[in-house]
Amino acid sequence: MRNFLKGLFKVLLVVLLCTATFIGGMFVGSYVSGTALDRKFATLQAVHEIMLTEFYFGQDSDEYSQQLVDDAIYGMVRAQGDIHTEYMSASELAQFTGSLESSFVGIGVTYTVVDDQILVVSVIRSSPAEASGVLAGDIIVAVDGESVESIGIDNIADRIKGKVGTEVVVTVLRENETIDIPIIRNTISNTVFSEIVDGIGIITLTSFSDGTGKEFKNHLDYLKEHNVTRIIIDLRDNGGGYASTLNTIASYFLDKGDIVMREYDREGNEILDIATAGNKYNYDKIILLANGYTASSSEVFILAMKEHCNAIIVGETTYGKGVAQVTRMLMDGSAIKYTDLIWKSSNGVYIGGTGIAPDYEIKLHDVLYMNYLTIDEGVFYHYDTVSDKVAQMQSMLDFLGYGVDRRDGYFSQMTKEALISFQTDRGIEVTGILDEVCASALNSSVVRAWQLETEKYDTQMNYALDLIKQ
Repeated sequence: MRNFLKGLFKVLLVVLLCTATFIGGMFVGSYVSGTALDRKFATLQAVHEIMLTEFYFGQDSDEYSQQLVDDAIYGMVRAQGDIHTEYMSASELAQFTGSLESSFVGIGVTYTVVDDQILVVSVIRSSPAEASGVLAGDIIVAVDGESVESIGIDNIADRIKGKVGTEVVVTVLRENETIDIPIIRNTISNTVFSEIVDGIGIITLTSFSDGTGKEFKNHLDYLKEHNVTRIIIDLRDNGGGYASTLNTIASYFLDKGDIVMREYDREGNEILDIATAGNKYNYDKIILLANGYTASSSEVFILAMKEHCNAIIVGETTYGKGVAQVTRMLMDGSAIKYTDLIWKSSNGVYIGGTGIAPDYEIKLHDVLYMNYLTIDEGVFYHYDTVSDKVAQMQSMLDFLGYGVDRRDGYFSQMTKEALISFQTDRGIEVTGILDEVCASALNSSVVRAWQLETEKYDTQMNYALDLIKQ
């Protein structure tokens, strides 16, 4: 959700490639090459041949030849300055397409790599991992008895995923205890979650993926059955997805014919995205939660809900992605995803580069905007030293409830006492020194505290709950 948790968007069992997803679904076209190369392409071909056969560091192989071609295309595309336009190799395309699937077979955890350790960032609700007792903050050290080091970090996801109904044994390090956890793999739905808190419906929407529209409706039906009349929709870290899914979900709240968004092509032609007929759900009050990673389709949805349903926005300014992309398949299995449209809201609001400012700006604790704390092997910090690493440790200790007198990076006596208390509580060697082991323990503790005691730390959600009851 925050920079501290952004590892969640890197190497996940639930892969949510937020910022790279797009408004406007995937269009499959064919690439038709010219029958004759003009002089520009003849020059490119000549350079390719030189690099392949004469360049000292070159290699005369098909793999190297393909790499030269890929690099040339990457360079051409990236040089245009549009961060949303990109060339994808066949393997990258497969990963991108998989990121927009609303379900997968696995155990239901997200993780990141910190100092060559697999740190569990979150456990999906109602997942096999949750049922088996995996906790956020656990460090995965082995799969089916084989160490992470032996398997290789890049291969962990493939080893954990598998067929529905099969068992995988995940070994985790929890504080100082190593635990073997047998887990039965199953299909994981990962884009919509809901609950009712004090009569208020809370829906978390993580992406606008292929099956999200139907999944979202099921949750709205559940809330309707329980007579929920006020709803909070959490769009924090939702980087977007398919335009068709956006329209489906928006149509649950808008009247038929309402404008979801206005799109414009390079010639200036306007294309209207109109809410379709469906079962409209009516609510007395709607609050939307957003942050800096709320982007693309999420931003369209927010403006549509604000302009048509008087929805209130709580949190932080959104990403500001006012463009849409189309993806075209190329003949070798690769693809290019390029910007072909800009979009505006029903009322003509363009948010590209600026984002959507919330009606009520609410921040989380500073530590949740930080990266993970990393300390190089053999490096340590102690009383009376100064470092930005110490400053981050102080913020983490403060977040966890250990009293510190400052967060400016000076390792004070009170900082040392707070660190000793933390080390004692965690059962690690009590030294009063910040080192690699202590940093790992701090990372685990913060992740676990956020996941298991979210209601305590989530100032944005708490504010929204108070506001919606007024």
